[in-house]
Amino acid sequence: AGGGGVTIISSTGEINKSSSPVPSSSSGVVAIVTSPGRADPYFALASADSVSAVGAGGAGQPVIITAPGATLAGGVDAHSLHCGSGAAAAAAIAGSVVLTGITEGDVQAGLGSTRHGRTLSAVFTNRLARYKPEEAEDESAKTLLILAVNSEESTGDLDTDAIAESARLMFVEAAASVGTKVDIDALFEVKVVPVANEADAAKVMEMATAAASRSHLASSNGSVTGALTEVYSHITGSGHAADPPIVTEVLLGCDDAYARHYRTARAKLAAWKSRTARGLTVDRFGRMAQDLLKRTVDQYDRDTMVAAGLPNAAPYRLEMRSKLIGRIEKPVKEIFEAQVANLQRRTLKRFESSLLRRLGKSPEGTENFYNSNADALRSAALAFEVAMDDLEVPSLSLTKAIPVQEISGKLNSALVDFPDTPAARMRQLSEVKAAASREKKPTQRSIDFGLDFVGMIRPDGYGSLQGFAGYQMGGNQVIVGVCNDADSPEVISQFGGVRPPFIRVQPKLKLDIEL
Repeated sequence: AGGGGVTIISSTGEINKSSSPVPSSSSGVVAIVTSPGRADPYFALASADSVSAVGAGGAGQPVIITAPGATLAGGVDAHSLHCGSGAAAAAAIAGSVVLTGITEGDVQAGLGSTRHGRTLSAVFTNRLARYKPEEAEDESAKTLLILAVNSEESTGDLDTDAIAESARLMFVEAAASVGTKVDIDALFEVKVVPVANEADAAKVMEMATAAASRSHLASSNGSVTGALTEVYSHITGSGHAADPPIVTEVLLGCDDAYARHYRTARAKLAAWKSRTARGLTVDRFGRMAQDLLKRTVDQYDRDTMVAAGLPNAAPYRLEMRSKLIGRIEKPVKEIFEAQVANLQRRTLKRFESSLLRRLGKSPEGTENFYNSNADALRSAALAFEVAMDDLEVPSLSLTKAIPVQEISGKLNSALVDFPDTPAARMRQLSEVKAAASREKKPTQRSIDFGLDFVGMIRPDGYGSLQGFAGYQMGGNQVIVGVCNDADSPEVISQFGGVRPPFIRVQPKLKLDIEL
């Protein structure tokens, strides 16, 4: 696109009253918004610093308006072209708008913080100020907005969806500043097109030309010059394209605070996720997670306090606040669940190891095995519960109640199933093999004799004194007992009604033969 044209608004923002009228065309109007101070290699337009119009070159050709976009520096005159008033006026009467000069650097920095973001804010604000509810049902009233991004490769990794989402957010902010609730799809058809060569630029112009008839001037015989100056006068008189109003600035501040504090929280969450992915737990996780959430929200509230006092900005502030909380709470819950799973696996592994060490030391029998290992089960459950105290986040309803119940059931199941586990069977088999392969010590043939004497002294009495004494030497043994129960009726009855003998001696001969 190129060529001369009629200057309608000068670079100083003054309307050129001596300009020749440019008649409208049945093919409509295309508005090309340039980037002041930067020459676009694919859209070489002659009057990039003023608003100009080029009449239709023939049948089927639209009128082309070129207008400079806004700059970040602005100007002394709050309603000058530096604020995007010329671009807003051109977009108001055009059926299609092409925003040129967008670079990949602008995209990476965030479109809303660049000169193009200020231009779009002016275009959206002016369009919303002129919005009528019946326009939402008229598809032909939607303006085609093409964001032409200068890209080295037209099929590269340009995230067109993210750029379109940035434009949508700017529209939402503009709608909030005007006090209108309407979706961008009701007024604009946004397309992001990468431009890497002249062929891509030609395709953009073809798209713009095809949608140019959406302009209301396509069905009238009015003058493009008159319509443009009328809209421009209205804009500069009402301030719709001036520097962003306080509401828009506050909304942008909410976006900035949201992004900044989420980045800080995300770094901490990423470190926790990395640790849990290795099967570990985070020390004092519960308290740290609660502090992270509270600190992040408090800092966001402090940085966006101004928005709370503006009716048009307060709902958006709360929306972004809820979004920030949600994006922190979700990973915190995921990390909590991952740590619970890690802790349960660790507890079960240690419990099974303790059962394996106790195997063979417990009395034989299933009931005896369970009873002797009940203390190990209670110790494992208690250790798990104590560890869960550090993981709890009560403000998010992340407590230890359910995990403690789950681990109790898993520990009981592990105890019941342990004798049949492969590890227990292997341990038992190893012990049997070790016992079977143990070598017996050689013995010698021998014959040993031994003599045992057992004596009992029963003096008078009723059994109040009892005692035994013994001595062993080699295979011989002497045992002497004393019990004063000679007068006890039970003892007398055992001896047939007579008193037991005072002294009774029983000799015993032992013979030990080893062959």
